[in-house]
Amino acid sequence: MTSAAALPRREQLLEAAAHLFADRGFHAVGIDDIGAAAGISGPGVYRHFRSKGALLESLCDRAMTRMLEGARGIPAAHVEPHAALEALVDLHVAFAVQERALIGVWVREMPALSDDVRRSLRRRMREYEQPWNEVLSRLRDDLEPAEVAIVTSSTLAMLNGTAFTAPAVEVDRLAQLLRRMALAALLSRRSPARRT
Repeated sequence: MTSAAALPRREQLLEAAAHLFADRGFHAVGIDDIGAAAGISGPGVYRHFRSKGALLESLCDRAMTRMLEGARGIPAAHVEPHAALEALVDLHVAFAVQERALIGVWVREMPALSDDVRRSLRRRMREYEQPWNEVLSRLRDDLEPAEVAIVTSSTLAMLNGTAFTAPAVEVDRLAQLLRRMALAALLSRRSPARRT
Protein backbone atom coordinates (compact mmCIF):
# COMPACT_ATOMS: atom_id res chain seq x y z
CA MET A 1 0.00 0.00 0.00
CA THR A 2 1.36 3.41 -0.98
CA SER A 3 1.93 5.84 1.87
CA ALA A 4 0.01 9.12 1.67
CA ALA A 5 3.28 11.08 1.49
CA ALA A 6 4.34 9.18 -1.66
CA LEU A 7 1.16 10.13 -3.51
CA PRO A 8 0.95 13.18 -5.79
CA ARG A 9 -0.51 16.19 -3.97
CA ARG A 10 -3.88 15.99 -5.75
CA GLU A 11 -4.25 12.35 -4.65
CA GLN A 12 -3.26 13.27 -1.09
CA LEU A 13 -5.98 15.90 -1.05
CA LEU A 14 -8.58 13.47 -2.39
CA GLU A 15 -7.66 10.85 0.21
CA ALA A 16 -7.69 13.41 3.01
CA ALA A 17 -11.05 14.82 1.88
CA ALA A 18 -12.59 11.35 1.58
CA HIS A 19 -11.66 10.46 5.14
CA LEU A 20 -12.64 13.82 6.60
CA PHE A 21 -15.99 13.93 4.75
CA ALA A 22 -16.70 10.33 5.79
CA ASP A 23 -15.83 10.99 9.44
CA ARG A 24 -17.36 14.44 9.94
CA GLY A 25 -19.60 15.16 6.97
CA PHE A 26 -19.03 17.50 4.04
CA HIS A 27 -20.44 20.64 5.68
CA ALA A 28 -18.43 20.20 8.91
CA VAL A 29 -15.08 20.09 7.10
CA GLY A 30 -13.26 23.24 6.00
CA ILE A 31 -10.62 23.78 3.34
CA ASP A 32 -8.06 24.38 6.12
CA ASP A 33 -8.89 20.94 7.57
CA ILE A 34 -8.32 19.27 4.21
CA GLY A 35 -5.08 21.13 3.61
CA ALA A 36 -3.76 20.31 7.07
CA ALA A 37 -4.58 16.61 6.63
CA ALA A 38 -2.63 16.62 3.35
CA GLY A 39 0.28 18.61 4.79
CA ILE A 40 -0.34 21.96 3.08
CA SER A 41 -2.07 25.22 3.92
CA GLY A 42 -5.79 25.55 3.30
CA PRO A 43 -5.34 28.08 0.48
CA GLY A 44 -2.88 25.64 -1.15
CA VAL A 45 -5.84 23.33 -1.84
CA TYR A 46 -7.07 25.85 -4.43
CA ARG A 47 -4.05 25.15 -6.62
CA HIS A 48 -5.54 21.70 -7.21
CA PHE A 49 -9.31 22.16 -6.79
CA ARG A 50 -11.40 25.28 -7.38
CA SER A 51 -13.53 24.65 -4.26
CA LYS A 52 -14.45 22.19 -1.55
CA GLY A 53 -17.43 21.26 -3.73
CA ALA A 54 -15.08 20.42 -6.60
CA LEU A 55 -13.25 18.03 -4.27
CA LEU A 56 -16.53 16.34 -3.39
CA GLU A 57 -17.49 16.15 -7.06
CA SER A 58 -14.13 14.53 -7.89
CA LEU A 59 -14.59 11.96 -5.11
CA CYS A 60 -18.10 11.02 -6.25
CA ASP A 61 -16.97 10.85 -9.87
CA ARG A 62 -14.05 8.64 -8.84
CA ALA A 63 -16.32 6.22 -6.98
CA MET A 64 -18.77 5.94 -9.86
CA THR A 65 -16.06 5.62 -12.52
CA ARG A 66 -14.32 2.78 -10.69
CA MET A 67 -17.53 0.83 -10.20
CA LEU A 68 -18.77 1.42 -13.73
CA GLU A 69 -15.49 0.48 -15.40
CA GLY A 70 -15.28 -2.69 -13.34
CA ALA A 71 -18.83 -3.83 -14.09
CA ARG A 72 -19.01 -3.15 -17.83
CA GLY A 73 -16.97 -6.13 -19.01
CA ILE A 74 -18.21 -8.72 -16.55
CA PRO A 75 -21.25 -10.10 -18.45
CA ALA A 76 -19.18 -10.64 -21.60
CA ALA A 77 -16.34 -12.26 -19.64
CA HIS A 78 -18.66 -14.86 -18.04
CA VAL A 79 -20.91 -16.91 -20.28
CA GLU A 80 -22.66 -18.56 -17.34
CA PRO A 81 -24.95 -16.03 -15.64
CA HIS A 82 -24.31 -17.28 -12.10
CA ALA A 83 -20.56 -16.78 -12.56
CA ALA A 84 -21.23 -13.29 -13.93
CA LEU A 85 -23.41 -12.43 -10.93
CA GLU A 86 -20.76 -13.66 -8.52
CA ALA A 87 -18.15 -11.51 -10.30
CA LEU A 88 -20.40 -8.44 -10.03
CA VAL A 89 -20.98 -9.11 -6.33
CA ASP A 90 -17.25 -9.65 -5.74
CA LEU A 91 -16.48 -6.36 -7.50
CA HIS A 92 -18.92 -4.38 -5.38
CA VAL A 93 -18.05 -6.11 -2.12
CA ALA A 94 -14.34 -5.44 -2.67
CA PHE A 95 -15.09 -1.78 -3.33
CA ALA A 96 -17.39 -1.49 -0.32
CA VAL A 97 -14.79 -3.07 1.98
CA GLN A 98 -11.61 -1.46 0.61
CA GLU A 99 -13.00 2.00 -0.13
CA ARG A 100 -15.33 2.53 2.83
CA ALA A 101 -14.64 6.25 3.13
CA LEU A 102 -15.07 6.87 -0.60
CA ILE A 103 -18.31 4.93 -0.90
CA GLY A 104 -19.63 6.51 2.29
CA VAL A 105 -19.00 9.99 0.92
CA TRP A 106 -20.56 9.07 -2.42
CA VAL A 107 -23.73 7.76 -0.78
CA ARG A 108 -24.19 10.31 2.00
CA GLU A 109 -22.96 13.57 0.50
CA MET A 110 -24.70 13.51 -2.89
CA PRO A 111 -27.23 16.18 -1.79
CA ALA A 112 -24.34 18.67 -1.44
CA LEU A 113 -23.63 18.41 -5.18
CA SER A 114 -25.16 20.58 -7.88
CA ASP A 115 -28.31 19.35 -9.63
CA ASP A 116 -26.37 18.74 -12.86
CA VAL A 117 -23.74 16.63 -11.13
CA ARG A 118 -26.39 14.65 -9.23
CA ARG A 119 -28.27 13.94 -12.47
CA SER A 120 -25.08 12.77 -14.13
CA LEU A 121 -24.22 10.49 -11.22
CA ARG A 122 -27.74 9.01 -11.18
CA ARG A 123 -27.51 8.34 -14.92
CA ARG A 124 -24.17 6.61 -14.42
CA MET A 125 -25.59 4.61 -11.50
CA ARG A 126 -28.32 3.33 -13.81
CA GLU A 127 -25.57 2.35 -16.27
CA TYR A 128 -23.80 0.51 -13.45
CA GLU A 129 -26.96 -1.36 -12.51
CA GLN A 130 -27.67 -2.39 -16.12
CA PRO A 131 -25.25 -5.36 -16.25
CA TRP A 132 -26.56 -6.46 -12.85
CA ASN A 133 -30.13 -6.35 -14.13
CA GLU A 134 -29.24 -8.19 -17.35
CA VAL A 135 -27.47 -11.00 -15.51
CA LEU A 136 -30.05 -11.27 -12.74
CA SER A 137 -32.96 -11.40 -15.20
CA ARG A 138 -31.39 -14.53 -16.70
CA LEU A 139 -31.35 -16.15 -13.26
CA ARG A 140 -34.69 -14.90 -11.92
CA ASP A 141 -37.46 -15.84 -14.35
CA ASP A 142 -39.86 -15.39 -11.44
CA LEU A 143 -39.37 -11.59 -11.55
CA GLU A 144 -40.60 -8.90 -13.93
CA PRO A 145 -37.95 -6.43 -15.20
CA ALA A 146 -39.07 -3.75 -12.72
CA GLU A 147 -38.77 -6.27 -9.87
CA VAL A 148 -35.28 -7.26 -11.02
CA ALA A 149 -34.30 -3.57 -10.87
CA ILE A 150 -35.66 -3.29 -7.32
CA VAL A 151 -33.77 -6.38 -6.16
CA THR A 152 -30.56 -5.06 -7.72
CA SER A 153 -30.79 -1.53 -6.33
CA SER A 154 -31.83 -2.75 -2.87
CA THR A 155 -28.92 -5.20 -2.71
CA LEU A 156 -26.46 -2.50 -3.74
CA ALA A 157 -27.90 -0.16 -1.12
CA MET A 158 -27.40 -2.87 1.51
CA LEU A 159 -23.75 -3.30 0.49
CA ASN A 160 -23.16 0.46 0.40
CA GLY A 161 -24.64 0.76 3.88
CA THR A 162 -21.66 -1.07 5.34
CA ALA A 163 -19.72 2.18 4.92
CA PHE A 164 -21.67 3.51 7.91
CA THR A 165 -21.10 0.64 10.32
CA ALA A 166 -18.07 0.13 12.52
CA PRO A 167 -15.91 -2.69 11.16
CA ALA A 168 -16.35 -5.11 14.05
CA VAL A 169 -14.89 -8.04 12.07
CA GLU A 170 -11.68 -8.28 10.08
CA VAL A 171 -11.79 -7.33 6.42
CA ASP A 172 -11.66 -10.81 4.82
CA ARG A 173 -14.44 -12.08 7.09
CA LEU A 174 -16.51 -8.98 6.36
CA ALA A 175 -16.12 -9.52 2.61
CA GLN A 176 -17.23 -13.15 2.96
CA LEU A 177 -20.30 -12.15 4.98
CA LEU A 178 -21.28 -9.40 2.53
CA ARG A 179 -20.82 -11.72 -0.45
CA ARG A 180 -23.09 -14.37 1.09
CA MET A 181 -25.71 -11.79 2.06
CA ALA A 182 -25.72 -10.18 -1.40
CA LEU A 183 -26.05 -13.48 -3.26
CA ALA A 184 -28.81 -14.60 -0.90
CA ALA A 185 -30.71 -11.34 -1.46
CA LEU A 186 -30.29 -11.49 -5.23
CA LEU A 187 -31.15 -15.16 -5.68
CA SER A 188 -33.77 -15.69 -2.96
CA ARG A 189 -37.12 -16.85 -4.27
CA ARG A 190 -40.40 -16.59 -2.43
CA SER A 191 -40.52 -18.92 0.56
CA PRO A 192 -43.13 -21.66 0.33
CA ALA A 193 -46.28 -21.06 2.34
CA ARG A 194 -46.15 -22.45 5.87
CA ARG A 195 -48.32 -25.37 6.67
CA THR A 196 -50.58 -24.76 9.62
